[in-house]
Amino acid sequence: MKNNKPVKLDELVSEIELQIDDTFTFINIKTGEVITLMREEIGAAEDEKPLEKFPEWQRENIEKAIMIFEDEDEEYVDFTLRNDFNEYETMEEFIGTLKDQNVREELYEAIQGRGAFRRFKDGIVENDVDKQWYKYKESKIRKLVIEWCKEQGIEIQE
Repeated sequence: MKNNKPVKLDELVSEIELQIDDTFTFINIKTGEVITLMREEIGAAEDEKPLEKFPEWQRENIEKAIMIFEDEDEEYVDFTLRNDFNEYETMEEFIGTLKDQNVREELYEAIQGRGAFRRFKDGIVENDVDKQWYKYKESKIRKLVIEWCKEQGIEIQE
């Protein structure tokens, strides 16, 4: 599948970084547009509910959802990759890259049990490795997106 217009890599990376439940992302491979829809908007398109029943701000997305469902030309590709990026696993990998053994031990301990993400975020700030973490995380996501786009035959714009 060859697209006419490249998709912006930063847009796709942002979609994965946000990881909002009940949202689904599609790429229009002809235009390069990245479309994020809420479960409710997709449901409205599937159930063919009248647009008038929805607020003005939501109608445009429902119309896009309808276009995606009626897509006979296969212009839209599902880019809902939230399950392909495991942030917890990435945190563990990141901790393993840190040189300071005390920081590594503290962060490994922080990610055990409930509240792991909050404790991890606090710990990286306290240990002044937060910028390293965000750079590491973004690089992992970029790699995932680039590989996925390559597999799909989708051209990306850096």
